[in-house]
Amino acid sequence: MHEHPTDATSGLGGRLPLLAPDALDEAQRALHDRLRATRARAAEEAGYTAALPDGRLIGPFNALLRTPDIARPLLEWAQALTRAGLPADVREVVVLTVAAHWRAEYALYAHTAAARTAGLPGPAVAALLHGGTPGGLRPDAALAHRLTTALVREHRVPDDLYAEAVAAFGTDTLIALVGLVGQYLTTSALLACFQVPAPTEEKEDTTSCL
Repeated sequence: MHEHPTDATSGLGGRLPLLAPDALDEAQRALHDRLRATRARAAEEAGYTAALPDGRLIGPFNALLRTPDIARPLLEWAQALTRAGLPADVREVVVLTVAAHWRAEYALYAHTAAARTAGLPGPAVAALLHGGTPGGLRPDAALAHRLTTALVREHRVPDDLYAEAVAAFGTDTLIALVGLVGQYLTTSALLACFQVPAPTEEKEDTTSCL
């Protein structure tokens, strides 16, 4: 497998060189096209970068591109969770809470932008980025933060918090919320293992807009 020669952006892959689109095999090409049409397009709409102008993918997608048989079911899982209908602000609170616990730079960069698109208050996003308690959230978003924090820090949900979550979300939506926590535990682990950074200049531009 050929990988893109070293250049000014190659460090965006962390421990993994960025894969050049013209060097992909058939399965990787199909996955690359799918990611460009879905995740990279969604990233552009939210205001962050998942694909470089030459077509190379960054973030967790560069790692996933190496293993299409693993990536495809992970993408199906992610799409099923998206279809579950979690409100956008709840979703972004969950993701930022998990990513902050892991200090997953690319996820924090990407979902800072997505959180702004979802309407989260700037001070709340800043608190989430630093692992703090966000203020100014809608009640169900604040509850999602508390529940996610319990899962990622304490690895358990107390009975009173569980009862509150079931009453607020219902069992089916709560399962989706916990699934989202799991999805971003996986994503954060990929980013941590391969030391995937955020695009520095864009990260600074994004946070300055909060």
